[in-house]
Amino acid sequence: MSDHITAIDMARSVGVDPKAYRQALREADFPWHHQNERWTVEIDSPEHEAMRTVLNLLKRDQAT
Repeated sequence: MSDHITAIDMARSVGVDPKAYRQALREADFPWHHQNERWTVEIDSPEHEAMRTVLNLLKRDQAT
């Protein structure tokens, strides 16, 4: 069984508001994520990397 992580856990781990993070993820409009589906991905998967990129951009934007 693979390990998974949620957007909420990712956001909280770096002090970002989970709601703001999920909104940023929705705006990214990833083809692999469907509306009303939970933001849960396999750790170290390409989807996880994509979510990390959005999180890092959100953190950077909030710091300025």
